[in-house]
Amino acid sequence: MQTIRKLLAALAIVAMLVGGISIAAALIFGDHSKPQQPTATPRTTLAPPPSVPTPKEFTINVVVTEQNCEPGPGCAYKYTIEPKYIGFHPLPKTPFTVKYEVQGGNQPQPGEFTVEGNQAKILKDVILEGPAAARLQAVVLQVVG
Repeated sequence: MQTIRKLLAALAIVAMLVGGISIAAALIFGDHSKPQQPTATPRTTLAPPPSVPTPKEFTINVVVTEQNCEPGPGCAYKYTIEPKYIGFHPLPKTPFTVKYEVQGGNQPQPGEFTVEGNQAKILKDVILEGPAAARLQAVVLQVVG
C-alpha cells in the first residue's frame, strides 16, 4: 500500500514538472508579436420584419380630463386614452385596430383606436359613468390587422 502511495506521489510530481516545463516553453518560444487586427466586415443586422403587434405589446393610460359628481349615486367622467407601443419589432405599414376595454366605471366600456404608421387615431373626452373616486384603467383585448 505504501509503495502505491509513493508511486502516485511521484507521478503527481512528474505531472507538475511536465506542466511547468510546457508552460515555460510556450512562454519562451511562443510568438509574441501583436495579433493581426481582423478586418472590419460590415455586419448587416437584420431587424425583425414588421408585423401586427399582440395585445401585450400595448399599454394604455387613461387620463380623466373632467369629473362631474352631482348629488346622487355616481359620477360622469370624461377621459382620454394615451396608448403606448412597447413592442420591439417595427409596426406594419398597413393600418391596424387595437380593441380595448376601460374598466372602473359602472360597466366596462369597449373602445378601439386605429394605428397607421406611427400615429394612433383616438377619441378624446369620452364619457363614462361610474362610482365616486373611480380608478379607470384600460385593458387591451385584441389587435386586428
